[in-house]
Amino acid sequence: MFKRPIHNILTGLGMLGVFFVGWWGWYVFDGSDKAEQRAIETAQEYANVAYPDLSLHVADVTYLSLYDPKYHVTMASDTSVDTEFVVRITRGGHVVDDSYEEDVVSKENTYRRISEAYDAAVQQAIAPTFSDRIDVMTELSDSAWRDDVAHGDDVTHLQLDQAVDLEFYGARYGILFLHAEDDSYTYEDVMVLLRDVKRVADENRVPFHSLKLQITIDGIERYAEGIRYSDLDSPHLSARLKQRMND
Repeated sequence: MFKRPIHNILTGLGMLGVFFVGWWGWYVFDGSDKAEQRAIETAQEYANVAYPDLSLHVADVTYLSLYDPKYHVTMASDTSVDTEFVVRITRGGHVVDDSYEEDVVSKENTYRRISEAYDAAVQQAIAPTFSDRIDVMTELSDSAWRDDVAHGDDVTHLQLDQAVDLEFYGARYGILFLHAEDDSYTYEDVMVLLRDVKRVADENRVPFHSLKLQITIDGIERYAEGIRYSDLDSPHLSARLKQRMND
């Protein structure tokens, strides 16, 4: 006679358990409005104390739950385009750390801004001409850049918020990665293609330092890098190209 009430109680407890598990899952994976607001206020207070000379505002809030259940609050400057960093806050409103050193002090933001501007210029001025033949990607060589700085080349030392000089940085560090997927070329065809790329780059004043190339030559897919801008007008281009393709 007590089976029905016991069954109802167990069913109710089961449903209540499902509710709490669902609520907990939602809280862990999606956070909460209250916790997000607490994270924003904590980040603002932290930034005011840690960086009192900077005029900062909250630019974005992201909650990463699966592998790092914390709020990432992006602080950005009102006056400096390169001053943007993340403050990591727990759900309980405690500051874990911030990325000011690695993003701002290291000039990583400045490097990224110039690199993105260079890529945009290449995609607008060079890539469309060759869209039916090759894919053009870009790289502003970070390792070469820092190597030059380490060796005392002061002209390449980045300054916060500095103007973007694409001709300067492109000529020293710009790398074009050319990928031809479908057609098969001869070495003569490749030389014509590379010199055509140089011509378009020169006409649009978007220089580059060197090329990487992935292309099928005589039915064999080949890869080469370190094909310098100065090589392209050399009478020895064919020999240099074959050497790099076989390295």
